[in-house]
Amino acid sequence: MNKQTVSGFVSVKSILTAGSREVYRLFLEKERYEMVSRSGFHAAEKRQYEWLHAAGIPVEYMEKDAFSALVGSATAGGIAAEVGERRFAPLETVLQKKNGYFTVLDGIEDPFNFGYALRALYAAGVDGVILPERNFFTATEAVVRSSAGASELLSCCTVSDLREACQKMKEQDIFLVATAKTERARDLYRSSFRRPLCVVYGGEKRGISAGVMELCDAVVKIKYPRACHYSLPACGAISIISFEIGRRLESSGRHHGAAHSSGI
Repeated sequence: MNKQTVSGFVSVKSILTAGSREVYRLFLEKERYEMVSRSGFHAAEKRQYEWLHAAGIPVEYMEKDAFSALVGSATAGGIAAEVGERRFAPLETVLQKKNGYFTVLDGIEDPFNFGYALRALYAAGVDGVILPERNFFTATEAVVRSSAGASELLSCCTVSDLREACQKMKEQDIFLVATAKTERARDLYRSSFRRPLCVVYGGEKRGISAGVMELCDAVVKIKYPRACHYSLPACGAISIISFEIGRRLESSGRHHGAAHSSGI
């Protein structure tokens, strides 16, 4: 089992809350812990320690220099944990969500951008994320911290063949929408969407693979208010699109009861 260290209360709490990884032990910076415990202030940090102790995980108290060497971060807040590999649900389990709002991430090529993308998708209400087997969950610390723990709270699965996964979604009547600046693409803000839905995002360098693109029922793009010779970074575009579609789906659900508005 590949053990890794994650730091910061938000990251550790997200992993424990989600049950997404085995947590072997907690690391607390001894000097900071004792200072906070003795103080009449620091109520927020005291609550963090109480929450962690209640989780029942073995605790190792470390000297400041040893803790800093372990985590390599000045923003860990004196809290870290030794964890195992990310657990993933099978594709079939993720797709069991009735009238779900799903996402495929195809080719994000930086662990921090990957984390930022997951952070946006979770906040936008996405129910599940389908990933290629080669993804950045091996860079645990970078992904968990850049996603503010959303990487652990999201229902995620990995597949060996994204095209095959998309084909299975089509067979379940999941509407597939690609995001790309192509002639076929329609303006995001003039498009409508229906559940169950899966939105496919590509990376900045390679975009969406051709095999996946040809299976998509529609393509949307962001229409910029001014002419630009460039595209937004992947995580920026994902934030805008995922929130706009999430807003549309929520509005559709309120006005129509069931989530079946017209497709694009």
